[in-house]
Amino acid sequence: MEERKKLDYFPVEDGHIESILIGCSDVKISFQTWNEKALVIIFRDCEKIVSENSVNCDMGMFECKQIKNDLNSYSFYDASTEEELLKIISRDIEIYEVGLTNDINGALFDVGYEYIGR
Repeated sequence: MEERKKLDYFPVEDGHIESILIGCSDVKISFQTWNEKALVIIFRDCEKIVSENSVNCDMGMFECKQIKNDLNSYSFYDASTEEELLKIISRDIEIYEVGLTNDINGALFDVGYEYIGR
């Protein structure tokens, strides 16, 4: 298994969400970039998640806004319509590059599942 690389930024344009895994307080997203890099995006201490047909759609933009009580609003937008497809309210985000994509959920488990359910 390749070593995972922590990122501060990821290229969202023309990438897509492959799957979303919701744990007790965290959300883990498997994301494929336009050049087939497999990423795992983990949102820590989530307060809210709203998804509107967000899986397998071409993404055009990712936006982060700071809101009340040390919470952030993270939003993914559709490339063609510019509509918000996924919104997550959480305290923190971690982004990992885990290699090249090989199957729809493979990237999710490369980072582990220690946060789910404990």
